[in-house]
Amino acid sequence: MNLKINTRKIKGVPVLEMKGEITKESLGKITNKLETIKKKKVRAVIFDMSSTNFIDSHGLGVFVHFWHEMTKQKKELIFLRPLGFVKQLLAETSLSRIFRIVDSEEEI
Repeated sequence: MNLKINTRKIKGVPVLEMKGEITKESLGKITNKLETIKKKKVRAVIFDMSSTNFIDSHGLGVFVHFWHEMTKQKKELIFLRPLGFVKQLLAETSLSRIFRIVDSEEEI
């Protein structure tokens, strides 16, 4: 399944709605969006993962790299509503300890 990325904002913070699978083949789309956002004056970036059903190791690597870059800039990376496989993967890889994960927009 191809990845589709829609952009919106919550409380002035950019939200990337990730729909589909995050794999090696979709990394170009993600990195282009992230590089654009990284240059802006934002306090955080939110990834709405509620419609993402799969992430491979390449996708995890991009998120870890971007988290590291954001942390250096004193910015926050937030995962919104990861479900099923994605939520389990973040827990099993202990990435749920470094990424901020929220279940609702009200928690942001």
